[in-house]
Amino acid sequence: MAYSGVKYTNVQDAQEHRLIDMYGTELGVSIPDQDGKDLKQVPSKESNSAARSIVESPWKRRLRQYGVPGIYLALFFLYTVYVVFSLVYDPAGAIFVCLLEAVLLFIVIFKIFKVDIWKPVLSLHSKFLVKVKRPLRTKIRIIVTVVVTLALVVFLIWDIWSSVRRFIPIGGMAIFVIFLWITSTSPKKVQWMTVTWGLLLQFGMGIVILRWPVGYAACKFLGDSVSQFLSYTDAGSKFVFGDPGYTLHPVAFGVLPVVIFFSAVVSVLYYLGIMQFFIRVIAAVLRFLMQTTPIESFATAAHIFIGQVESSVVLKPFLNNLTNSELHAVLTSGFATVAGTVIAAYIEFGVPAEHVISASFMSAPAALAVAKLAFPETKSTDFKISKEMELEVGKERNIMEAVSVGAMGAVKLIANVVVNLVAFVAILAFIDATLSYFGSRVGHPEVSFDFLCSYIFMPLAFIMGIPWSNCRVVGKLIGKKIVINEFLAFADLGGYIKAGDIQGRSAVISTYILCGFGSIAAMGINLGALSAAEPRRRKDFAKLMLRAVVAGNIACFMTACVAGILYQDEPVMISITNSTNDLNSTLQNLTTNSNITDIVTSSTPVSVTVL
Repeated sequence: MAYSGVKYTNVQDAQEHRLIDMYGTELGVSIPDQDGKDLKQVPSKESNSAARSIVESPWKRRLRQYGVPGIYLALFFLYTVYVVFSLVYDPAGAIFVCLLEAVLLFIVIFKIFKVDIWKPVLSLHSKFLVKVKRPLRTKIRIIVTVVVTLALVVFLIWDIWSSVRRFIPIGGMAIFVIFLWITSTSPKKVQWMTVTWGLLLQFGMGIVILRWPVGYAACKFLGDSVSQFLSYTDAGSKFVFGDPGYTLHPVAFGVLPVVIFFSAVVSVLYYLGIMQFFIRVIAAVLRFLMQTTPIESFATAAHIFIGQVESSVVLKPFLNNLTNSELHAVLTSGFATVAGTVIAAYIEFGVPAEHVISASFMSAPAALAVAKLAFPETKSTDFKISKEMELEVGKERNIMEAVSVGAMGAVKLIANVVVNLVAFVAILAFIDATLSYFGSRVGHPEVSFDFLCSYIFMPLAFIMGIPWSNCRVVGKLIGKKIVINEFLAFADLGGYIKAGDIQGRSAVISTYILCGFGSIAAMGINLGALSAAEPRRRKDFAKLMLRAVVAGNIACFMTACVAGILYQDEPVMISITNSTNDLNSTLQNLTTNSNITDIVTSSTPVSVTVL
């Protein structure tokens, strides 16, 4: 028998050579080339024995191939039986267990049986492209776009006719669009179909989340579930830092441990392939509706769940071949969205979870629309097939290893947050002291960074729908987000909400304004990460960075405008933190009762906060 050109007298030796070829670097053994000579002169009897131990006997191989999946299937069957009993016992309270059943079914189909649903979908799409010629497809797209746009316009006129102040964010969106078009690199090359669908998707998600009771209930259920899930971090914090010692340092011992916990959970989701599935689905939707390139759609979808620093590793093989327009879109989507691990920290500050989660999703299509308006494509792209981009399933051997890898991976993120907080808080204190000194010389010692930002960004806050009485407070947050750090801005927002300085409409819109990674500090972080991933494009990164930061912030501001247009002042932001039963009853009541203010019907005490 021969393997790689080397002849062997028995199958066992050939298997050993194959395994040594695969694991030779780790085992430190010599690997023969086609002439039978060693490529690595480091023979080791211990290494060879380790390689022999890797060889599995036939029954072990069959056990691994059929036994483990069989165990998983048996467990899934038992859980399905449990779900049936749960539905019989209490149908209204079984929403969560049914959702978990769907997740487990997904894992069984895609993780165990390796079923690829994309083949039939792509096959149908290919058949459609063959049967329907491009001119006809273009006409169909134009007709659908016009119909959907007119339907949206009619809905908005009917919905906000009696509320004059909700017209203000419409003017704000118009100002942003005009500004982007005037400053565009090629105004005549703008693909308005892409821009229009980006805004339509943004409004569509806003209507589902902010105006449709069932959609709001689902998002509220998700937000409260995430908040409740993240609260279990306190158990680890109490054990490590002591109780009540960990409460004395809420950021270091309260917020940052949440990042560790959530990072471990995200790592498990990547190991199971769940995150990759959602990213592919979102990317496919964006590409189909907005007609963006595969790399733009993929990067934008990925940035909803991972940061731009992490995505630079995934995009590394393609960065050198991207056009400047594609590169600008990738950068803009990174600045307009927030990674999932950081969202956990923002929620811990006391910001409404459902709106933090929805803001990142709503800003994704807005980021592509803004990017293609500010920097239209003028060249042909090299990427035609979306399969060129793929997030690998976790290489960990089991879930426990995935948890450990995820927790350890958060160390770098936490270190980055800590050093930036220390540096920027210190710099901000120095700036405040300096401004106060110069102000006191003319009788105004109250002058500070927040004081200046409150006046500079007041008009910006107003055109996004913030009531004039809160514009100065929100102006401070906008300035701190852009100039200093969005982490500090969210910390201040949480404090304002808890203190009652910002409530209702202002709290909701402020959440959408701040939900982005578009600070000056982020420019340096992303420039370093992308330059390390692809040094040949360093000049392009530096040239596009400022424009992308501005575009990313405008995408967040346009999302805030959508929230300002659609948000009503009824007390729809109800924080229910008791148990899953309360969450299930909330969703059940909303689906059967049109009066959203009557959703708190549980007999157990709940905390109700009208923001």
